[in-house]
Amino acid sequence: MEMVLGCDIVVAAENASFGCPNPRVGRLALDGGIAILPRRIPHVWAMGMLLTGRRVPAAEALGFGLVNEVVPQAGLDEAVDRWIAGILACAPLSVKAGQADGAPRRPALAAGGAEAAPAGPGCCSSVDRSGRRRKSFRRKRAPLWQGR
Repeated sequence: MEMVLGCDIVVAAENASFGCPNPRVGRLALDGGIAILPRRIPHVWAMGMLLTGRRVPAAEALGFGLVNEVVPQAGLDEAVDRWIAGILACAPLSVKAGQADGAPRRPALAAGGAEAAPAGPGCCSSVDRSGRRRKSFRRKRAPLWQGR
């Protein structure tokens, strides 16, 4: 579970389940469970898992937003490759600047200030943001990202 909490995108096999079993053995979920889980999913779901050690099946985790997609075990690699291809099709500096980790804690970014994101200024003035890339998008052609 705590590994999942450190991920930006989670693809789960339909037979997967998630939980914080720590209270069942007299421990605390100090590797992210207590701090991160209540910010990632609705509070009552997080507390239900943290206070009881309850495991939830992948389909239920999808329902409250812990995972992005649930697929059959046999299709897991294909689904992951599809997500990777989707990321790789985007401008690298935009992807880096847009990563969710920390973004909600950047008030100026939430208010629309590009300078608040560590990669924001570089992304906004990068070669990848040039007019040629926007023209490629409008013409439905794949742009050639340079990452600078």
